[in-house]
Amino acid sequence: MHPARFVTYCFLYSGAVLLAQSLVATQFQLNLESIVRAGVALTILFTGLIRLWKPEKEERKPTKYGPLAYGMAGLSLAITAIFLVQLFMV
Repeated sequence: MHPARFVTYCFLYSGAVLLAQSLVATQFQLNLESIVRAGVALTILFTGLIRLWKPEKEERKPTKYGPLAYGMAGLSLAITAIFLVQLFMV
């Protein structure tokens, strides 16, 4: 898989998991924390959608994606682990 496409999918996945986390963690309460959490999730999700819609803007050489791709993969794994722990704690 092309590194740019992998990073785009990581953005989409992380945004979706964070949005689900904001809905589960705050249990549909409308307060400042839930609004900020949902806003961050939507921002990450829309960034992934923009990268998916216009991939030529984000194209770089694959060698420049090394740290970014590994960082996004690590972030996605960490977000998933935190979400799963919150599911079992609630």
